[in-house]
Amino acid sequence: MFMEARLLDERREGIAEGEANANIATAKRMLAKGCYSLEVIAELTNLSLADVEKLKKDV
Repeated sequence: MFMEARLLDERREGIAEGEANANIATAKRMLAKGCYSLEVIAELTNLSLADVEKLKKDV
């Protein structure tokens, strides 16, 4: 039973990590277009404003 719970936790973590990576990629594309404010990008990608500001420096 413990092994099943551990595998389920690992799967959930992997899904969450994949979603976070997808949100970051989306935010980078939005920043590259320059059509959205940082606040809107944060809202639409579920990233924090601080994270979006960091990404802006990389784009």
